[in-house]
Amino acid sequence: MIYNPQLGHRVIYACILLIAGLVSAQGQSKYFGINGGPTIAFQKWNGFQESNPLLTYHLKAHVESYGQSSAFFANAGISNKGRGIRYNDFVSPISGGLIRGGYVNVVFKNVELTLGLKKYFELNPYFEFFYSFGLRGSYTYDAKYGQIDYITNDATRKWNYGVSAGGGIRWSENEFFRPLLHIIFSPDLSQQVKIPAQEYVSPSGGTYVLAGQEIRNISLEIGFTLQFLRKVIYRE
Repeated sequence: MIYNPQLGHRVIYACILLIAGLVSAQGQSKYFGINGGPTIAFQKWNGFQESNPLLTYHLKAHVESYGQSSAFFANAGISNKGRGIRYNDFVSPISGGLIRGGYVNVVFKNVELTLGLKKYFELNPYFEFFYSFGLRGSYTYDAKYGQIDYITNDATRKWNYGVSAGGGIRWSENEFFRPLLHIIFSPDLSQQVKIPAQEYVSPSGGTYVLAGQEIRNISLEIGFTLQFLRKVIYRE
């Protein structure tokens, strides 16, 4: 597959500049920082004996409005998606050769931007509970398929979109530094890969139908956010 890493890097830089612009905007107090941690990614592929979640990671810049109970937020950075696929030995009906079984990680490397809203509730003087909802857009700047070689550029969607919902706990004793533990569920609404069923002719003259694929990304992010307050104080 042909990807454009340079475009991916430009998208990363654009997201970083967006977050930096929001942080440096005058006239409003806000939190800024970074969030990251492990990601458990899911996909469903037709025609494979076993499919397992992919353990990968997310790492994003973060900005959030300063408020008592409700806040707008933006996250931008790297959020990989994919799946682990296991397959047994089989004879290829196309080439007639023996294909050894194995296990491959299918990884889509994405740059992602999420815009959303958080709602906070006080648990005690030290901690707050929150839930969040956001809209996501992502660009796939690279992908790895192992030995799965029938996916083409035309079948892979580079720009995708979806939603995110989740919650967590924030330590609130210190106004200027607030770490969060977050758990975020993120299903894509668009299809990362769409391939119609394909018919091939085997060396013996018979026909073989390769199962079609309609793949959407689903991920569960578990991690930490480190927030630092940039407070604006007005003096008369």
